Amino acid sequence: MLKADMEDRNGGPPRYNAWREYAAITTVICILIVAVAAFFWGGDLFPSDLQQLTAAKPVEVRDSQPNLELARLYARYEMKPLPAEIARKSPIAGQIARLQSEPCDWNVTYDFATALKRESYSRESARVFQSYSNKCRPSDVALYNAADALYGLSDFDGALKIVDDLLVMSPDLAQFYYLKAQILSDAKRYKEAINAFESTIGLTDNLENISGEVFRQMSLSYVALGDYCGAITPIQMWVSINPAENDTARSQTMLKDYTSKGKCEQQYAKGKDRFPITGKNVIRATVSINGVAGNFIVDTGASFVSISRDFATRIKLPLSEDFTVRMQTANGVSLAQHTSASKVNIGNVEANDVAMIVMADKKALGDEIDGLLGRSFLSRFNVTFGPKAWEIQSK
Repeated sequence: MLKADMEDRNGGPPRYNAWREYAAITTVICILIVAVAAFFWGGDLFPSDLQQLTAAKPVEVRDSQPNLELARLYARYEMKPLPAEIARKSPIAGQIARLQSEPCDWNVTYDFATALKRESYSRESARVFQSYSNKCRPSDVALYNAADALYGLSDFDGALKIVDDLLVMSPDLAQFYYLKAQILSDAKRYKEAINAFESTIGLTDNLENISGEVFRQMSLSYVALGDYCGAITPIQMWVSINPAENDTARSQTMLKDYTSKGKCEQQYAKGKDRFPITGKNVIRATVSINGVAGNFIVDTGASFVSISRDFATRIKLPLSEDFTVRMQTANGVSLAQHTSASKVNIGNVEANDVAMIVMADKKALGDEIDGLLGRSFLSRFNVTFGPKAWEIQSK
C-alpha cells in the first residue's frame, strides 16, 4: 500500500499558510478604501490626464428628421434659416413656433419682423412684412415697414420697388410719399425727390401738421441741383405757416445763405399793393403768369401756385406727360406736374422763378378759375388780411 508523502509536491492536501490569507484580506480592504475615496472625492484623486482618458465622451444628439414645418416657414419668407442662437432666442423662438401653425397671424408677424430688425436682421424683417402683404392680405402697414427696413440698409432700389407697390395700394397718403422722397433724395435722384416732397405737402390738409424736416430736406434737394433760388421757397413756406415759431435764426441763416449764393435779391420778390375784398368767403384776383392774365383765387392754404392745364396752354408753358405729383384740392385728389413760372405779377407786386403746379384735370380748380395763388408766391411777401382789403409787400 502506498502512503501519501506530505513532502511530495504532487500529492496530498496543501499545507495551510496564514500569511497568504492575511495578504488577500489586506488587498480587498485597500481596494474598498480606494473605491470609497473615489466616490467621495472624485476628480481630486486622479490626475487630469487620467480623467481625460477614462471620461466617457458625450453622445452627440442629432435630429434625424429635419423640422419640415420650420423649413416651410423660411421658404414662405424666401429667407435663409436664421442662426440657431437667434432662432432659439426669446421672443423669436415663440414667434416662430406660433407662425409655423398660423403664418397669417398679423400681430405675431409684426412682432416677429420687428424682433428680427432689432437683432440687425433688417432684410429678413422686410421679407417677413412683404410676404404677409403678398400671401396673407394686402397691408400698407406691412409694405411701409418693409420699405423702411430696406431703406435703413441703403438698398434704395429695393426700397423704392416696395414703395411703388405701396403707393399703388394707398396712393393718397402723405406719409408714404415722404418716405419715397427721402429714399430718392439719398439715392441722389433729386428732381424725383422734389416731386415726392411736393406730393407730401400737397396731400396734407393742414400744413401746420407737417414737420419742418419735410421743407428742409426739400430745400436741400434744390441745393444739390445748384438751384439756390429754388431752395429758398420751401424754407419761406415753412416760415409763413407759423412765423412765431418757424421764423428762427436757423431759418433766416439758410435764407440769407441761399439768397447770396443764388444772387436772388433782385428777382426773388419786390413791390407793394393793396386790394379790396369783394367776396364773402373767397378772395379773387387778377394774376399774370409770364405776361398772361388769369382769374385766380388767393389761397393761403394752397402750398403752391397752381394753374389749370388750359391756362398752361394759354401761357405756352412747356409740359411733359409726367403728371406724378398728387395734390389735395376742393374737388378731391388730382394729379399734377411740377414746373416754375418765370414771372408772377399781381398789381404792383412781382416775383420771379416761382415754383408752380399744373393740374392734369381741367376741372380740378373749378369753373372759370385759372389758378390758385398759393404759398410758393405769397410766402415771399408780408401778407395781411382785413375785413375790406388785403395788403401784400416784399419783406
